[in-house]
Amino acid sequence: MTKLPTTEAALRQHEAEEVWAAIGRLVGDQDIESLTPDEFVDLALAATPLFPADLRRRITEYRRYAPGGDVLLLRGLLPDSVAFPATASSPSQQHSGPAQRAALLLAGVMVMFGEPFNYSTLYGGRLVQNMVPVPSMEFTQTSQSSTGMLDWHCEDSFRDDRCDYAGLLCLRGDPSGASMYAQAKDVRLSADAIATLREPRFHVRPDPAHVLSGDVQMRRIAILSGSESAPEIAYDTHHLAPIDDDDLEAASALRELGACLDKVAASHVMERGDLLIFDNKRVVHARTPFDARFDGTDRWLMRVMVCGSALTFRRWGQRVPD
Repeated sequence: MTKLPTTEAALRQHEAEEVWAAIGRLVGDQDIESLTPDEFVDLALAATPLFPADLRRRITEYRRYAPGGDVLLLRGLLPDSVAFPATASSPSQQHSGPAQRAALLLAGVMVMFGEPFNYSTLYGGRLVQNMVPVPSMEFTQTSQSSTGMLDWHCEDSFRDDRCDYAGLLCLRGDPSGASMYAQAKDVRLSADAIATLREPRFHVRPDPAHVLSGDVQMRRIAILSGSESAPEIAYDTHHLAPIDDDDLEAASALRELGACLDKVAASHVMERGDLLIFDNKRVVHARTPFDARFDGTDRWLMRVMVCGSALTFRRWGQRVPD
């Protein structure tokens, strides 16, 4: 496994302190948790100019051209002087104190990629979710797992309006919990497998993190799409299968893809202040196991998902669609 091939940028410690203080002045005595989703994003838009111009330029270059790959790593965004509260106990737990400011900092970066959003069925519709271990969820295929491997997946492959980008900000790291990524363009498949994976011979069931009512239809998909030089991918190790159980060709192509993802895997151990942003249409990701203590000191990432299409966002008509 290699280190993450990515575009990388970093704030110096004094820059992180200045950004943190400026965001504090912007927030004032507001309780961010009392804001509506749209009000929160408006505040995030006001926070964006507070970041150094060079950092904003690097983000724009990545969004336009992805010169170093489909993953962007920003480092040093949180000053060392800030003491965060105990790790959140659930993905939907409200933020308090410095965690509120960290959530706004994350959104202030992510709004440069488009419209932050969430689905009403996922973690209470919160725009900034906590990626934290939860007791009894250790071996699930959700962000609440810990002891078990969180296998290869894209965010919400079962939806045709899944996010274009996702950003993960580390408030508290764990040296054994590495984030893993594989870019679709790096995968080397046989011609037969590529042809099969580009046909809609597969279906995917919903992510178990979503709270859905009634019977949910499996979505029919092609796993690969787009150009040969910059292919898009929809993938989930555990929730994707050939539509026809007897389609041995499709099953073989899936196995080949899984093996190839492992071969091109890159990893990064998230440290405090790291913000990892990835193109959810061109990257699959995973996470290695780690031991959760459930004592307030566990690994804590915050996540924001972004819709990069103005047309899709307008079609929803709201920031938290069903």
